Formats: sequence, C-alpha cells, structure tokens
Amino acid sequence: MIDYLKGAFTYLLVMFLIVTLYTELSHYWSTIGGVRGDLVKFEIPLVLLLLFIFYFPTINNRIIRYLFPVVPVLVLYLSVDIFYGFLGRSPRPSDFQNINMVSDFSVGLMFLIFFLGFLICFPVVMLFYKAYQNRSFKDIIYSVLFRVLSVSLVLFVFLSDTFADYRASSYQYTEWSQEKSIKENGRFSSFIFYGYQEKKNFSLLNEYGKKNIDIKEILFPNIVRHPRNIHIVVLESFIDPRLLLNINFNRSPLANELISYLLPASYNFSHVISPVYGGNTAQAEFELLTGIHAFAKIGSAEFNILQGGKANGFVGVLNQHGYKSIATLATGSGYYNSVLAYKSLGFDDVLFLAESGIITDKEKERGVSDAGVLKHSLSRIKNALNTATQPIVSYTLGMYGHFPYERDLSDEPDIINSDHQDERVKRISNQFYYRTKAVADFIKQLTAIDSSSIIYITSDHIPPLLDDNIHYGLDRYENISLFINDGHAVDVSGKRYYEIPWLIWDELTGLKNARSLSDKDREELYFKLLFESIQSRNH
Repeated sequence: MIDYLKGAFTYLLVMFLIVTLYTELSHYWSTIGGVRGDLVKFEIPLVLLLLFIFYFPTINNRIIRYLFPVVPVLVLYLSVDIFYGFLGRSPRPSDFQNINMVSDFSVGLMFLIFFLGFLICFPVVMLFYKAYQNRSFKDIIYSVLFRVLSVSLVLFVFLSDTFADYRASSYQYTEWSQEKSIKENGRFSSFIFYGYQEKKNFSLLNEYGKKNIDIKEILFPNIVRHPRNIHIVVLESFIDPRLLLNINFNRSPLANELISYLLPASYNFSHVISPVYGGNTAQAEFELLTGIHAFAKIGSAEFNILQGGKANGFVGVLNQHGYKSIATLATGSGYYNSVLAYKSLGFDDVLFLAESGIITDKEKERGVSDAGVLKHSLSRIKNALNTATQPIVSYTLGMYGHFPYERDLSDEPDIINSDHQDERVKRISNQFYYRTKAVADFIKQLTAIDSSSIIYITSDHIPPLLDDNIHYGLDRYENISLFINDGHAVDVSGKRYYEIPWLIWDELTGLKNARSLSDKDREELYFKLLFESIQSRNH
C-alpha cells in the first residue's frame, strides 16, 4: 500500500508539473495562456482527478506510465488554443454539431482534427493494453469496472445541475472579455461554464414563449407603402486588404469597375458591425435575415435551434406583406441545419448550388467562386422578376473566401502583389480584386433590370488571419458593406447587422420608426423568435 501511495503521489506530482508548465508556457502561442489563481483552484484539480483514473502502477515502462496519460490532456488544451486562435472564443458543446462541415471548406483542417483525435485515443488504448497485458481476466474486469464507475461518478457530479449552479456562481466571468474569462478560469472550466449556460438558456425558450411579445409591432410596424425588390448578398470572409496596416501593394486590390458604386464622398465601403469574427457565418445570416441580435445564448449558432416553424423575422414579415422570397446558396443543405433554418426564416424557394447539379466538377471541388454564385443568383432573380406578380426578396450566400483562401489560378491568375511575406495576404488580395469585379458586374446587371431596388452586399465576418504579423485598421468585428438605394450608395457605417433590416423596412414603409431597445428588449425578441420557430412547427 505504501509503495502504491508513493507511486500515486509521484504520478500526480509529475502530472501537475506538466499541466502547469503547459498552461504557463502557452502564453507564447495563445492569448489565453498562463496560470491564474482559479485555474489552480479548480481546473488543475479536476484534470488531476481525471488523470488519476489512468494511473496504472503495474506498467513498468515509466514513459508510458507517466507521459501517456497526460498526452490526451495536452492535446485537448492545444485544441482549445487552436479553436480560440481561429474564432476568438471558447469552444462549446454545440460546436460538435457543426464539425462535419469543416471538410466542406478545408480538407487539411479536417485531417488535423482526425490527427488530434488520434493523439487523444492512441495513448489511452496503449495504456490499457500495457496495463492489462498478461493480467488475469478477473483482474481486468475489476480494474475496468473500478475505472468506469469512477468516470461515471465524475461525470455525474460535473454534469449535474447542482454543480453547474455552483460553478456558474463561482466562475470569474468577465462580460466584455471572453479571453480574460478563459485566462482566469481555465480552458476546461470555461467549456463547462459555457456549456451549462447554453443548457440553461435553452430552458428559457418556453418561458419567453408565454410572454406577449409582438416582434412585428416592435421591429417592423406599419404597412409597406412603397414595395420594392430587395436583394441581400453575404460573401464569405469578404475583407478589404487595403485595411490591413503597414502593407503596400503593387496596385490597388479594388477592381476599378466597383468604384462608381462606392460612397460618393470617399469612394469607399460602409463599415458595419458583424456579430462574429473568424467563423460562424450563420450568426451574421441570422441577424441580416431576422433583424434580431444573434446572442448565441442557445448553442453557438441559432441556425441549429430553428425547427422550420414560421418565425416573424424580417424575411418572414416581408412574406406576410406579399413578398416572394428566394435564396441561392453556395453551400450544401447540411450546412448549419440549413433546410429547417431557412424555412423558419421565411424561404420556401431555396437552391443549394453544391447539390443542384448545375455547377461544374471544378466548382464542386474548389467551391463556387463569387462570380459563379452571383451569376446563378442573377439568373434566378431575372426569372423571378419575369414570372412573379409580387415584389421579391432575394438572398445570396457565397463561400468563396473561406480559409485557406484558394481560387482557380487558371481563371483568376495573380495580379496583386505586396511587400508582406505572409502568403495569405497575397491570396486574399487577389481574391478581393476578382470578388469586387464580380460584385460590380452583379450590381450593373441587376440595376439595369431593377433600377429601383434595394441592394445590400456585405461580408459575413473578417477571416481568421489577424495575428502578431497582420493587423487590421478597424475593430475585427467591423466589415465592409454596400447599401445601394435607387442606384445610389448610402452610408450605413456604424450599424450592426441586425439594424440593416430596420433601415430597409423604413424605406418600404416611408416612416422612420424609433426602435429604442435595451439589451433586455433585444434578448426577449431573440428568445421569442426562436420559440416561434419551434412552436409554430408543432401546431
């Protein structure tokens, strides 16, 4: 027994030193690195408790006995660091719902996920193999049973509402900085905290469903007196490289064809505020198509919550006022629960280009370029304008600018060069040139057949390329956009994405509606809309 206790103490000491060393040194490669008080008080004891389950004193090889158990933990820590580096937030349990979509935009990133998974599973398998090699069947059963019961007990405690309430009350939460929250509390602790918050907020849906909240009356009052066609375009990671600091280009990355459609005073874009940085396109879509702030209180993406019931968001209310709605999407139908989500948001006529059979094999492999998706969208818009007897609202979603920012060099050769060494700058700069050229052609053709329409074109978010070597001239949530009304660009700088539908609605009604909403008001609208998408489906 004394030998066992000595071995267990040595094992836990080694584990403690390795985990603490990683968290301390990780500030060199992650902004959430470093050791803080609550990390030592809560997270490291939790990690040691779980690691103790993998203590096998019968393994003679010290490397396997002491190092193999900690490898999966370090890989999980590294995975959180990578996730935060890309998206600027802690992962949540709901993110696993969307993991299959990674392969749609990066096979390499999907391979990395599988590789990290292998690094987690292989040491555990080897531990059990070495521990039970040449052991009797009875010893194996008792040992495995003990560990299964131990893991079950740990999970029971840490997944219970009682513990979650305790952790929520003791978590050192900084509302304005998730980075600070993760630093203070630790990566695993934050994962538990944000996971519980999602679960708790999900239970609020029924509570808000009982409240008498009229989304239409609050956000979209009055009657449409001036019906006009509306065209909304969201382009993936549509960033203006001219806003990257201290970088010189051999020529402007902006295509000359677009200049006449920019703001007349400055020949520039409007700068609007996206709810996300680096990823989660669906959050930007949610705001632009509903007029409601995407709080991400229930899951990391509201699209995953929408259940197909008609909700009173922006497009849904337009439908009620006689509009025909169409959507042309560069993605497949498996993207963010799309089939049900777009139905809830008001779209019955949805084309998923990746599954349509009308794009080429090359486009399927690389993804449809902005020029391609805008061409297909324009064709559908023309058809709708020729056949529909009512005004239309069209929505177009591109996926061309996604990491790792590839394009078909045979169709779009390099034109833009810079004095920056990072290859990503060259890629996005050349993409931007061809993208702005495609946008200009889209606007030109659309205004030729629908001159009085309202056109709104924007990025979903800034791509995850900002680091110590690449700096952005604006806040990382500020994106470029074009708001064209009757053929003229209107400055909407400073607006948040969910405010754009309000501006369009006021143009249609001819009235400037005051929407002085508190955070609580916006939250109530948020929960109400999500409840409508579930309730109306069930009735």
